Amino acid sequence: MKKIFIYITIALGLTISSCNDFLDVESRSKMTEEEVFETTEDAYKAIQGIYAALSHNRIYGLQTSTYYGCNNDIEFATTNAVPEDTRRGLWDYTATSSNTEIEGFIYMYIAINRANECIAGIEKSKLFAESATDKPSTIRHLYGEAMALRALMYLELTRNWGDVPFKDKPTQYNDDFYIGATSRDTIQAHIIQDLINVEPLMFYASDIPEHVERMNRGAVQGLIARIALTRGGWSLRPNLANPSDPGYMHQPTDSMEYFQIANTYCEKLIYHSGGQHDLISSFKDVFYNQCQEVYPSNDDMLYEVAMALNYSGAIGHSIGVRIERNTNSPYGFSNPYYSVTLPYMFSFDPKDSRRDVSCCPYSWYWEEKNQRLEQQMASPTSKVSIGKWSKLFMKYPQGSGAESNTGINWPVIRFADVLLMHAESELKLGNGEISDQARESLKRVRQRAFAPTDYQECVEDYVNNLTDKESFFKALVNERAWEFAGECIRKYDLIRWNMLRSKLIELKVNMQLLGQNTREQSGIYANKPAYLYYKKLNDGTLDIVGFDRNLQTAPAGYTAYAWCRDLVSDNLKLRGQFDYYWRDEIIQSNPMVYLYPFHKDVISESKGALKNYYGKQ
Repeated sequence: MKKIFIYITIALGLTISSCNDFLDVESRSKMTEEEVFETTEDAYKAIQGIYAALSHNRIYGLQTSTYYGCNNDIEFATTNAVPEDTRRGLWDYTATSSNTEIEGFIYMYIAINRANECIAGIEKSKLFAESATDKPSTIRHLYGEAMALRALMYLELTRNWGDVPFKDKPTQYNDDFYIGATSRDTIQAHIIQDLINVEPLMFYASDIPEHVERMNRGAVQGLIARIALTRGGWSLRPNLANPSDPGYMHQPTDSMEYFQIANTYCEKLIYHSGGQHDLISSFKDVFYNQCQEVYPSNDDMLYEVAMALNYSGAIGHSIGVRIERNTNSPYGFSNPYYSVTLPYMFSFDPKDSRRDVSCCPYSWYWEEKNQRLEQQMASPTSKVSIGKWSKLFMKYPQGSGAESNTGINWPVIRFADVLLMHAESELKLGNGEISDQARESLKRVRQRAFAPTDYQECVEDYVNNLTDKESFFKALVNERAWEFAGECIRKYDLIRWNMLRSKLIELKVNMQLLGQNTREQSGIYANKPAYLYYKKLNDGTLDIVGFDRNLQTAPAGYTAYAWCRDLVSDNLKLRGQFDYYWRDEIIQSNPMVYLYPFHKDVISESKGALKNYYGKQ
């Protein structure tokens, strides 16, 4: 079991509040703050309470990590004809204030209060008072961890709910628990400054024993950039005079200030950290390492939320390669909610190695005759799973019948993200010019995706031929899609670019064309595969051909399997279930309401301090 979970049992045994009192979180200890933070070991134990909260199913164990980021133009989960106040209501943007799956809101405040307790306790400690202010130290690093984890929770709150209550002090018995919402602009500006203050006195991942399973200086530099781009980007704002109004999309007038902050902190990690991180492993191995519990301190991952085998973690089960339900496999089974869209799958350059890692067109099933797992073709309309993670890659198989609690960590931020945020911020600050630094950051990400023999065409020529701001930005939009499938980043990227609505409308148009064009062998998608062709090999795996062109007949020995053509019915209309996953009444509304409502119990217990806007009930 990972070191970071030594104190997990203690941490999870602490008081968890209900919806009715999300700001009324009891103190975790009856000892004084000075006693709790008398030694770095005690401070470290207290910090574990924050990490334990983050691994809960209501935060990164399942809900916040995966439910809140779907559905977008590259990854989706299926919903039903009638909207439901379940996780499906989050995916199709119909959630009401009765939806039980918005409880992540409550648990984030639990994590925030634990962080506030740690921050206040460390600030009052003798250790902190006597620590150097010009170089990193253990107590200053722990202080930075608490600040960073609090900032991460407020980022999640503000990008999923908008304006929310803001507390930066631990809850006390005599506090006013009925506080209203604070502007997300104010909250995000505050937490960015917090991180700017603590970043220089933190250690890089290579200098702490848990490496990237704890917040570290490189991760904080990347997190500053992510929050700054969010702060400077677009978001849905309420009509305060009319709660039933859907609101309006808005970008702050001081956005350039935050694009500059993002640029500065990307460059600190890229150019001024002494090479602390780089894209060392192959794209596939970045995620294989997670399944194998390998956590390099100098590679792509900057911070991932630690999970523990058989205790926490839905990755590999709820998202990843599908293993059909069975009671025989030593790896158990998996039931992924999430699939990739076919327009996304066929947006990749065929030479891009990321496609076959991110898009898995088969599932595994237990073949009784051969007493082993074998592959079968997946449904192209709802079962092309995200292949970055698989229970078959796990270091320790969970055993027959096992499903969730895989112990596979949740990736929060990667160096590839920093490189692409750097390219984006350079473009924002460039007054229409594309800097050499922006081109170089984009090239570094693409270089890992292609074989060396393809570098000239697919890296150098591709990037150098982006000659204007519009084409370069479009390339960044695409590159972030190709790089981050399944990591539930895409929705928030599209929001801050003010592109969520337009991309979902475009997706449905492209799905219809992809199905129609491949059936009729004409149009922009005529060369995409109407059918794939497969044959089963002696080891039970499938050899699948036909991805890169529309073959008219099956090769000898192969079986035809309907693929892109299956997106439309015989009358060439888009299949009806896609109207459930991306409802026209939602995506055609301008603005599109993507924010979640406060739970009705939160509203009730706020005594009038909080209310729902955007027409949400």
